[in-house]
Amino acid sequence: MSVFRDSPFWNSDHGPGHGREYVPMTVREGRTQPYYRSLAIRLLPSLLIFGFGIIIGSNHPLYLSIYSRRPLSPSSILPPALPPAPPVSSTSSLAYLPDPKEDIPNLVHYVYGLSDEPDQPDFPYFAYLAIRSSLLTLQPDEVWFHCIHEPHGYWWDRIKYYEGYMDPSTGQVKGLVKVRRARDVQWIGKDKKPVTHFAHKADIIRLEVLRDYGGIYLDIDTFVLRPFATHGLMRQDVVLGMEAHGLTYLRGIGGDEEMNPKGLCNAVIVARKGAEFIDRWLTSYEGFRGDKWTEHSVEMPWTLAKMYPTLLTILSERAFFWPLWTDDHIHAVYETTEYDFELSGQLAYHAWESKARPYLSALDPTTIHQIDTSFTRMARRFVEPDEERRWKAAGAKDGAGETGLDKGDEEVEWEEVQGAGGGNRRGGVRWSRETT
Repeated sequence: MSVFRDSPFWNSDHGPGHGREYVPMTVREGRTQPYYRSLAIRLLPSLLIFGFGIIIGSNHPLYLSIYSRRPLSPSSILPPALPPAPPVSSTSSLAYLPDPKEDIPNLVHYVYGLSDEPDQPDFPYFAYLAIRSSLLTLQPDEVWFHCIHEPHGYWWDRIKYYEGYMDPSTGQVKGLVKVRRARDVQWIGKDKKPVTHFAHKADIIRLEVLRDYGGIYLDIDTFVLRPFATHGLMRQDVVLGMEAHGLTYLRGIGGDEEMNPKGLCNAVIVARKGAEFIDRWLTSYEGFRGDKWTEHSVEMPWTLAKMYPTLLTILSERAFFWPLWTDDHIHAVYETTEYDFELSGQLAYHAWESKARPYLSALDPTTIHQIDTSFTRMARRFVEPDEERRWKAAGAKDGAGETGLDKGDEEVEWEEVQGAGGGNRRGGVRWSRETT
């Protein structure tokens, strides 16, 4: 008898002549489940520390500051000077061009007071100064204040009953504020998608108003520093400004490259009545989603601009939305005197009320002179003569405490703001009602 035939490793199904088949005594198995569990437990602390480091670094990058965006110099956070325009020797070659359109109407729009909540706080002092900045700088024909619920308080009365100014060329009084009933937006699009949040309602109303009347839309916390007309903005069809990305741990230096912005911010819009770009922007709300805060207000106009570049004029982020809402920029503007709005050459400053609320709510006719920062130096330009004396004589207390802004009236960068926490306290002025 063959040893192989009697062996337990011999396959009995094979008869003589069928050869031999080797059967291993054991089968090698892979890594067992307890091994991988043990490995995961050993690596878990390191992974958690690494993950927390990314989260903290993305919101509070210690190596980044406002100065990281420019070479460190006395004017490191200011935009570079533009080269001089080439001389034009003759205009005969331009004779074939069509005559320019009439200017966009010098009509300023605000959208405010959309909340149904009772006991709204008084109109805030900083918003009064922001509107005065547009009145004094833009010299508008009229200011239309679109609201569902009219504001109240000392500073609202000062704005509402502003006496206007005399147009020397016509002798007419201009700049008067007119309160207009805003549409209560409940839905949007052919599918009637519900619009519930005040921020989305305000986004839609501003576009409808510009489509129907044209003019300049401004958020209530926007300070106008230079006339738009003298810079050619009123001869365009639509003018929007870029909003840069914030620098983070994951988006480092160079991550705010100008041709790849976060989007086009809708806090300042200059538009001609019936402008095609505004129509397309409103049409994009067919895809509206209420859980997306900046999709239609910031990101969508940039998408449309790349699709229809001839329908609008785009300005650098330095025109309206610089410094940014990031902690380093808020710190530079509201806690130091290192940013110079006069030297910057920018046309306006969007004050990012949602991030700067502690600083703005501390302002009144007294503290604006006592607190010395880049922001207060700029805002003092719009303080009325003898304002503090009249305010105290009236016994008013407006200007401190709550800002008075409905949440829907703020231009909020929700993704960043909700995760960023409070403002920086890296020295400088600590703002409070007790500041002296």
